[in-house]
Amino acid sequence: MLTQAQVRSIQDLVQHPGPVLSLYLSTNPAQEENAGRAYLARAKEQMKALGVPKEIFDKVLARLEEDRPQARTRVIFAGENLLEVYDLQVDLPLSDGIEARWGQPYLTPLLYALDEHKRRAVVLVDQEKWRLFEVVLGEIEELEGAFRAVNPEEWRDLGEGATAAGGRSAGPGAPGHVGRASGGSGKDHFSERMGEWTERFYKEMAHHLAEVMKSRGIEQLVLMGPDPDTKNFAAHLPENFPKPYILPSAPHSRVSAGEILKIVERELPPLERERELKLLEQIRENGVSGVDQVVGLLQEGRIHLLVAPWKLEGRVFCCPSGRVGTTREAAQAYCPGERVEEVALKEALPRLAQTYAARIEFVRGQAEERLLREFGGLAGLLRW
Repeated sequence: MLTQAQVRSIQDLVQHPGPVLSLYLSTNPAQEENAGRAYLARAKEQMKALGVPKEIFDKVLARLEEDRPQARTRVIFAGENLLEVYDLQVDLPLSDGIEARWGQPYLTPLLYALDEHKRRAVVLVDQEKWRLFEVVLGEIEELEGAFRAVNPEEWRDLGEGATAAGGRSAGPGAPGHVGRASGGSGKDHFSERMGEWTERFYKEMAHHLAEVMKSRGIEQLVLMGPDPDTKNFAAHLPENFPKPYILPSAPHSRVSAGEILKIVERELPPLERERELKLLEQIRENGVSGVDQVVGLLQEGRIHLLVAPWKLEGRVFCCPSGRVGTTREAAQAYCPGERVEEVALKEALPRLAQTYAARIEFVRGQAEERLLREFGGLAGLLRW
């Protein structure tokens, strides 16, 4: 699983002066194009076409031959005194199974993967035990002991009390806190006690969850469990908490981590696409769009969220200082008399975003189509 330290190392590569080989290679054994380790031939051919120096060529090839990828995608950054290798358990949209650059580090495909497969916390809400999983880039790990196991005797006593009072079996999410039960003061008193207990329980769990997510750099939260329980817990999360995704309950509380991952990968993408469409509506009301305007405002430090399509086309012109213009004339206005270099926008964008402290969000599907058609291919939300 990709660690926080590795993510920081990837982000730091943006400022590496180069030259660096950036190699993205499909190594998924389930794909016909990779039969017989055909990815080796693709890597050789691409490195030769790019004119990669022999020392780096040999270093990369040796790593591919000696350390067989056990993943769907292998990413390599190689240069003088540099060799970083990342194996990803996700497929990237690579043309002909490979994408490579020689020069400044090319991070867009990897940043796309990190955006599409964000580090997520998945909380399985159950009346016997709450379980917490960390999911990133197609891998999952259960954080054992992250939540205390609730004493089964406590559940039994509370459940028997709820049944005696005419309610459903109690536990986190019991609806006693929503309103007072009818049918006498005893039932009212029990309902009130249950409401207070549930309130304390949720607040305690939310506080602990927030600490875990902060310490592990987790950006998104997914809740799985019975409908009232997950929604009631979501209502007790801190105001500054990211809005959680709520997925259908797992088949049983002892479900394996692998089964949890399958549910998340099946259920989450449509919800992500829906969120991206809502983001575009927010930009339509309060944001900016169009490559010229966005690139200009980005370099004024005014954009905090940059929204880009995966199929980002277009060229820009870069000054030696790093300033970028959408035309050669615009770039030369930033650096009169200096040589400007024409590069693909998708290569320049990560460096620009990091320089001006903006976060990039890549969109796909219907949101990508609308971004290209209605927003000029690039959009952003302003700091002010």
